[in-house]
Amino acid sequence: MSAMTCTRAAPFGPGEDGLPQSLRGTWLLRDIVEVDGAGTVTGAPYGAHPSGRLMYSSEGTMAVVIRAYGSSPAVAYAGEAHVEGSRIRHVIRVGLPPYTEDQVRQVRLTGGAKLVLATDTVDNRRVELHWERG
Repeated sequence: MSAMTCTRAAPFGPGEDGLPQSLRGTWLLRDIVEVDGAGTVTGAPYGAHPSGRLMYSSEGTMAVVIRAYGSSPAVAYAGEAHVEGSRIRHVIRVGLPPYTEDQVRQVRLTGGAKLVLATDTVDNRRVELHWERG
């Protein structure tokens, strides 16, 4: 894994109808990285080439699947998506353990084709999931 620094983009704003048009559609997973407080990538828990797909519908439903890698579990759940300021809440209706409770992520959308969903910072670290429009 090469050294990489992640920068923070401008916060994401919700649309008037709840789920912004810019989020709707299919997203392909490009990277999952662990990032320290300085923005330096410290790990890649799903390897160099993770595989996954995320979908948001115009009705506000969502589904995500990410293939397991090493000790990192498969991710599979579906439900509704709600934008809350610069965050998105995935309200899980059905999911494989351990993904059975709502998931809240920071949202960054750049250029309409790249999406980053990031966990809240814990102990000055976060996990970022990098997606590209499919």
